Amino acid sequence: MTVADYLESLLEEEKIEEKDKEEIKKKRDEVETAIREEFGDKVKTVKYSGSIAKHTAINSSKDLDLAIHFKKESFDTLKEMYNEVFDFLDENYNVRKQKVSIGLTDFDVDVVPGRRIDEEDDSNNDVFLYQSDDESRIKTNIEKHKSHITESGCRNVIKLMKIWKNKWNVKFKSFAMELLVIQALEDSTATGSKDRTKEVLEYIVDNIENINLIDPANSNNNVADVIEYHKKLFMKTTASTCLSYLDDADDENDSQLSAWKKVFNDFTGTTNNSYYTGSSIVKRNTSDWGRQPDRRHG
Repeated sequence: MTVADYLESLLEEEKIEEKDKEEIKKKRDEVETAIREEFGDKVKTVKYSGSIAKHTAINSSKDLDLAIHFKKESFDTLKEMYNEVFDFLDENYNVRKQKVSIGLTDFDVDVVPGRRIDEEDDSNNDVFLYQSDDESRIKTNIEKHKSHITESGCRNVIKLMKIWKNKWNVKFKSFAMELLVIQALEDSTATGSKDRTKEVLEYIVDNIENINLIDPANSNNNVADVIEYHKKLFMKTTASTCLSYLDDADDENDSQLSAWKKVFNDFTGTTNNSYYTGSSIVKRNTSDWGRQPDRRHG
């Protein structure tokens, strides 16, 4: 097996089965129908986003965002809009409040209420969202987000970096990771997943502490601002250790393959029965050590 084969196998292992996608879409459609029946002509448009819609989902981190865009006059305030949608969903589903969305805890679906900014121009999908943590508003446009991902040509590397962060339990929001990968590879001439993934790890080490990740739909929104410094530092330290595995490997295929397995916290087939925690090397003692936590939105 070559390194390219190994990276491809990681993507294949994390590939979402079509039946699972259809099940999530079925649940999304159920929620959409319920919301449309409840709020009627207050709803202007409904958009689909999230990692499944952007084709950046992996099996251990998959979601569909149901963006409900309301007409401007539907509610007096964004807070009222958000709370009315939450209260309705709370009567019918197990839900939790999130920064701008409402998570359905039994589904891989998040509902994102938004208020249209321009109702006259149907091609303008700018909306204001309510931020429940500080009761402020933020402008966004999910169609611009999806176009940004599509045009980047970085989907496979994005998926690999999502797998990487899950393997090391790096806490970094999925949207921020998508922006980071695209930004890291903006001027790259590399073509293979191996070299492009290494470039992203190098970019993390060099830039993550003071990185700016500008929302393509809102130049005033630096997505990196909401990620705590200690999480950025842990990400940098982890990426640095992974790069040391690659630097220590020689040019032989087996050595390269072993190093890349370590990059993804995969020590199978090695005599080293330890793993990196960010500050020390500790022994693995349990048979289910590699199990990942349940997905959390973001």
